[in-house]
Amino acid sequence: MRLRLRNRASLKGRPLLDGNDFYYALNLSLSLNLNLSLNLLILIFAIMKHLACIFSLLVFSFCAYSQTVATNPDTVLMNNGKVIVAQVVDTLGGDITVIDLHTRKHKKVELSKEGVFSIRFGSTGKEELFYVYDTLVGNDFTVDDARKFIAGEQDAERGYHAVGVSVGAFVVGFASGAAIGSIFAFGPPFLYDGIMTYPAIHVRHKSVRNMKIADSDPYLYGYYLTASRKRMLRSFLWSGVGLVSGLIANQILLNNQ
Repeated sequence: MRLRLRNRASLKGRPLLDGNDFYYALNLSLSLNLNLSLNLLILIFAIMKHLACIFSLLVFSFCAYSQTVATNPDTVLMNNGKVIVAQVVDTLGGDITVIDLHTRKHKKVELSKEGVFSIRFGSTGKEELFYVYDTLVGNDFTVDDARKFIAGEQDAERGYHAVGVSVGAFVVGFASGAAIGSIFAFGPPFLYDGIMTYPAIHVRHKSVRNMKIADSDPYLYGYYLTASRKRMLRSFLWSGVGLVSGLIANQILLNNQ
């Protein structure tokens, strides 16, 4: 017991570490911290390198995909002859989901399958038909006749303008508004619009893309439906414009008298 007390007593007042030991411990601590920092930096650099590679791969894949979609978009042919150039996303269910490539945000659009005739995929060039010949649901044309019908719609939409009907509608509307200048001025334009639904519509051969089908009944029927709709809309539009112009002219003449 006395020996232990003496040893403790002899240690009392003596520093635990002398100068050499202190500097050795400090250098050891700094070396360990430096090695730890270097290992941490190496690890961070390796992680950043892998992340950069992954990000570059994603960017490259996205650019390649966007380029493929832009150069080879899908074409949706509607039963009314309208053609929609888009990216088809989903064809399952009752609707077809497409991405409109003409919008800035590439909005998704839902198309009813009942109104879609076919889709031609730009990546493969293959066409998938959605039109089904079924008289019970109103699809009275076969697939070939439906193609002719749609071709007639497209040719009429592109080549039939009803210029003569539009000019006549404007003249009748303007004359009626300028001469009558009251609520009764609406009578002649509406009468003209009604009469213009009866004259026959002739196919303009300059607008026909395939003369081999120009004499077929499905083509003529599709052409007639689209052309008559355009003629009626143009007649109502220009008769209304002429009527308003005539009423304004009538009021100007009355104010100047």
